[in-house]
Amino acid sequence: MADSGSRSEIAHGSVVPSAQVRDAPPVANPEALLWVNNALNFVSTVAWYVAAPFIPLYLASGGASVGLIGGIIGSAGVVPLLISLHAGALVDERGPALVTKGAVLLYAIAGVILTLLPTVWPVAVAYAFIAIANIGFAVGSQAVVAAASTPATRVRNYGYYSLWTSAGAVIGPLVGGFTTGHFGYRTAFALVWLLMLPSFPMAASLRGVPAAPRRAVSFAMAHRLAGAVLRERGITAVLFISFIVVCGQTLQQSFYPLYLHKVGLSPTLIGIVVATISVGSIIVRSSLSRGVERFGYARLLLGAVALLAVTLGIVPHLRHIWWLILASGLMGASLGFTQPLTMSLMVESVGAELWGVAFGIRQGVQRVASIVSPIVFGLVTTAFRVETAFFLGGAALPGAVPIIARGTARLGSSRRTN
Repeated sequence: MADSGSRSEIAHGSVVPSAQVRDAPPVANPEALLWVNNALNFVSTVAWYVAAPFIPLYLASGGASVGLIGGIIGSAGVVPLLISLHAGALVDERGPALVTKGAVLLYAIAGVILTLLPTVWPVAVAYAFIAIANIGFAVGSQAVVAAASTPATRVRNYGYYSLWTSAGAVIGPLVGGFTTGHFGYRTAFALVWLLMLPSFPMAASLRGVPAAPRRAVSFAMAHRLAGAVLRERGITAVLFISFIVVCGQTLQQSFYPLYLHKVGLSPTLIGIVVATISVGSIIVRSSLSRGVERFGYARLLLGAVALLAVTLGIVPHLRHIWWLILASGLMGASLGFTQPLTMSLMVESVGAELWGVAFGIRQGVQRVASIVSPIVFGLVTTAFRVETAFFLGGAALPGAVPIIARGTARLGSSRRTN
């Protein structure tokens, strides 16, 4: 699975699922397609980070309680959770272009709502639209990478895909923080729909990716495919890792800006600190395939989860901007490993005809985490304080490390017997 094309990396402590990946339909000019897909991923990520980190601050400035903010962020994941599986099935059946164009449209509508109706409940609806659109962007773009890659290039391509995501996550909060600080929240929110103008033709160009060669069940019955995916060896371990990581990531996304505001940082400085998370991800993602070759999947995943636990736990001890930037960079490094590695493992675990469904399941699991995490930590913050939420998050993640270690060890053992 590294660039050398070897699928036997257990000697390095890696994890490679046992399922043999069936061939995907051929893709014309895969390099050009990957460039367009990465560019679209970059733009959509900028649009997300221009608005999303500042929506909690905007709601707080309007008098919304921390519990209400956590509830809005968490509940915005309910509808995406319900549609994630069928979004993946639609990618398999019709190709990613249709789903991605729908995501662009939802982003544009959300941007208009945030600009014209900046009150609590319209903002909550707009946030839900953005969350739904993210499902389409994620499932569609990740399926494009899978279809345009070979086993030898898959880890590398997911590393570059995630690198573009991180680049967008650097630019987005910087632009959002600057715009919010100098021109106000509504001007920053207007950038969301403006960024969708070039995105629609890019999404349309993804029609070069054919649908999967499967018509065993209709789109309406796509839920029947979930069992087939979940029975594949290694899938549950990958999904557990995704769930744990997103719980920590959502804690960071939901309450880190509030903590930074509490310690006295301006919106511009908050944008810089948040952007540093993505800088850390960029640094590690640029060398992802080499890291897999040297350490293997299991060690990288375990190390990344442990690092995320440490950085979340030390946040309440930090007040100075430079220490916060350092912690954010380490936070980003941990996320920089986990997301592309779990994407690649999902692709290797199922056949090409189920890639979209598999990514839909993964997104559904991540949405469960994105619902549970802000609600739980919002209640903790309301009952105690925001620092307690980070202490709790940092303490909970180490408890998952032994479970992840056992799961990845079983995957390695199963691979050796095949």
